[in-house]
Amino acid sequence: MLKVTTRYLASAFIPPFILGFIFFIAFLITFYMFRIIGLIVNKGVDVVTVLSMVLNLSLTFIPMAAPLAAFFATIYTLNKLSEDSEIIAMRSFGLTKLKIYMPFLVVSLAMALTVNSLYSVFIPKANAAFKNTIVKLTSAGMLSSIKSGQFFTDIPNATLFAESVTADGNNFNGVFLHVADKKTNEQRIIFANKGSLIKVYADQWHVPSLRLHLTDGNIVKMTQGSNEAEKILFQEYDFPVFNSDYATAMLEKDSMKTNKELYSLIALKKKNYQDAVLAKNTPDKINDLKLGIFKTEVELYSRYAVFPQILLFIFLGFSLGIRRGRGSSGNNTAQAIIALIGYYLIYFLMLSLAQKAKLDPIVANFGPSLILYFVALRFYKKLDWVG
Repeated sequence: MLKVTTRYLASAFIPPFILGFIFFIAFLITFYMFRIIGLIVNKGVDVVTVLSMVLNLSLTFIPMAAPLAAFFATIYTLNKLSEDSEIIAMRSFGLTKLKIYMPFLVVSLAMALTVNSLYSVFIPKANAAFKNTIVKLTSAGMLSSIKSGQFFTDIPNATLFAESVTADGNNFNGVFLHVADKKTNEQRIIFANKGSLIKVYADQWHVPSLRLHLTDGNIVKMTQGSNEAEKILFQEYDFPVFNSDYATAMLEKDSMKTNKELYSLIALKKKNYQDAVLAKNTPDKINDLKLGIFKTEVELYSRYAVFPQILLFIFLGFSLGIRRGRGSSGNNTAQAIIALIGYYLIYFLMLSLAQKAKLDPIVANFGPSLILYFVALRFYKKLDWVG
């Protein structure tokens, strides 16, 4: 009887989980759709590349979508079973609430292990692939996106205007370029009679470098808060539009590294921090090194935090999903939403404190799960039968 019940409960849970999982992935992707659609329209991206981007982006959202889908699928499944009096029937056969919960526990363990395994290697790689594709498409689209008589703002910290542009998008006449350096508060206004885009490939695998070659013009340099300006005349001047090193810098982000790489990076950052303390470097440098350690540790431990999240969301969903009797309404849905919002408010607040080196990253990632466990346990104990 127990094996039949286990299979039945598991099979009842899986369909709503899959639907919820697809819904949350699709919902999270919508925040990036405007950017993807912009690339399709402006850069002429092919269908295969778009599908590859969506697939990689979907993988990066698994750690967020899986706990949410599991939580609501558990509540929905048990609500439906309660309304159809199937929970009462199971109880009449002598099944305790622990035995009814066991299939959900097994599913949650399998799900948590799967997501945790993906998060160690595949999800960071998918994140890196998505961001790198964006960089490549932005670079490749430079040649076709500049139009005559229109301002072009895709160059970082710069605005480009050309009176006329050739059909291939490589050559310009009457070039105006405004460049703003946020770090130094310096602004450069560049005028040139002619300009051309030069694309340099290091090899077939890396993002190419782009530079704007200008001829017969002048540069006016100004600093914010200063009344002085410097004017420079030139016959030839190369402006770096896009540097291949930028893509490499993007791939240096912690979210794009595997767990093994993060462990090595944390060890290196701790060594640099200890060396800086022994060398009595400036407080600002020591503080920056400390912040770097905390931020990387937050990224690493947040991956392991997904494991208890899935287990506890299903446990809480089980405790809230069972109704007292057929047709009983209750307020379990409202309680579920309040518990979910409360958890993520505490979780993100503690993560922000950890990233500022004001809270231990382990406490920030696993502290909210401990709170959630006691909340779920309280609702579990309130279920109206023993076992």
